[in-house]
Amino acid sequence: MDLFYGRMSGNSARAMFGLRESGARFTARLVDARAGENRSAAYLAVNPMGKIPALADGEFRLWESNAINWYVAEKQKASLLPATLEGRASVQRWLFFQAAHVSQACVPLFQATNRGMREFWGTRIDEQVVDRARKDLARWLAVLDGALGGRDWLEGTFTLADVAHAPHLWLTVEGGFDLAPFPAVRSWLERVLKRPAWLETRDQIFGS
Repeated sequence: MDLFYGRMSGNSARAMFGLRESGARFTARLVDARAGENRSAAYLAVNPMGKIPALADGEFRLWESNAINWYVAEKQKASLLPATLEGRASVQRWLFFQAAHVSQACVPLFQATNRGMREFWGTRIDEQVVDRARKDLARWLAVLDGALGGRDWLEGTFTLADVAHAPHLWLTVEGGFDLAPFPAVRSWLERVLKRPAWLETRDQIFGS
């Protein structure tokens, strides 16, 4: 199993974090997006979107970080997916929520405020977009904070729902976003960031 990933990539971090939490054996293959390796014919054969991450498992090809994590968790029979239909549907709900709402707000924020990301990607800043993203993120974090009230993890036990939200929220907080108004989210993120699988992932993707 090969995971194609990029440096300073929250989506790559999500997939690598998920694979490590699942206990899967995989080979991490770095794709240098700044050098255009993601547009090479060899990589486009894996992911015709030309984006990272992507997974190759024998002849099977898969992209989109949450889809990769779901596939690997199923294959490994990992505890990252609940046993019940209701539990699995709830996890999937959080994956859509992360992709459609939380990350959509996080990305312009950490691109503007996270020094490491700014230096690596050289992103241009639109202050109006950043201000709107900050307001949107506060709205979505209120939802997460309510869901985490009285529990350690979004679905009671650690699942792909927690994996999905962690990388982009971490990058945003590293950029100075204040989680004080969302104490349950702040405590949850502190727990996530102590997990060995995250620490390994962080060092590989975001380390110097």
